[in-house]
Amino acid sequence: MNNYGQIHITIGNYYPQSQMWQKTQKKGCATISRKKRAYEKKSFESMGATADTSANIYMSMLTSDAWRELSAKQQVLYIYCKAQYYGEKTKPSGNPSAFTMNQSKWRDLYGLYKKNDEKSFYRDIAALIEKGFIVCLESGATTRTKSIYAFSDKWRQYGTEAFKILPEEMTLPMLKKLHKK
Repeated sequence: MNNYGQIHITIGNYYPQSQMWQKTQKKGCATISRKKRAYEKKSFESMGATADTSANIYMSMLTSDAWRELSAKQQVLYIYCKAQYYGEKTKPSGNPSAFTMNQSKWRDLYGLYKKNDEKSFYRDIAALIEKGFIVCLESGATTRTKSIYAFSDKWRQYGTEAFKILPEEMTLPMLKKLHKK
């Protein structure tokens, strides 16, 4: 133990190099790692609650064609989906990129849409699917359960021939609209 926190040692030899311990691939050598320090939120990022979650978004996404074609409301919905994803301790369907988003969250908890404006939510969630940011894993519309979504990297191919949204990745309203054509 040193002033940087606990050190975890695995069996074998180790080689310290300055303040960092290097992981070696040599036979008989082991790794030593320090426990990571918890990220300290800055005052402009949070109210300081310990259960607070964040929603990371990278510049490559923000400058992508798919992101730029989203409306401001759709971009905000995506950010709330990311916060919901990081806030859920157990992932639905056992999928590590899955999250739930239902009316009690988007209307009551987050205040994104009014009670009589659920069509806007479904339009905006469909836009996130159509641009490749998320996919619908399970639609709760017919079973009156939570809809389950998952994050997708399809947005990276948006605007190319390789970009496709499959029917099994769509919400029920999107499928109905597809079958009307």
